[in-house]
Amino acid sequence: MNLWTLLGTLFLALGFIGALFPVMPTVPFVLVAAACFARSSPKMHRWMRQHRTFGRTVRNWEKNRCISRKMKVWGITMMTLGGGTSTWLFVPPGWMSWTVFGAFLIGDLVVLLLRECPAEPVRGGKEKR
Repeated sequence: MNLWTLLGTLFLALGFIGALFPVMPTVPFVLVAAACFARSSPKMHRWMRQHRTFGRTVRNWEKNRCISRKMKVWGITMMTLGGGTSTWLFVPPGWMSWTVFGAFLIGDLVVLLLRECPAEPVRGGKEKR
């Protein structure tokens, strides 16, 4: 197993953990895993591109360097709620809690600033929003 495959596996595992726990983002880890597999394992890269849940996100990022509005809203909501709740419950009050909360807000800002994919047309000529 080469370094890129090892990194791809690690980031994919982090992405799946992020899907289960709202304090970790999913999409960035999945996109990094796809980039690692693109360099090391055509089979795993193809699997990620065809994955029922993550495939569309990976394909959109590789083709247009964008993520859907739904993924942006989901990511920001989960990081804010999960990060805020975790900080409130588990981090001692004071400078440490503000630092951790600030890190989650920076993550939200990064997701917010990512380019949003254009709306896809739906059958019948109307745009999907």
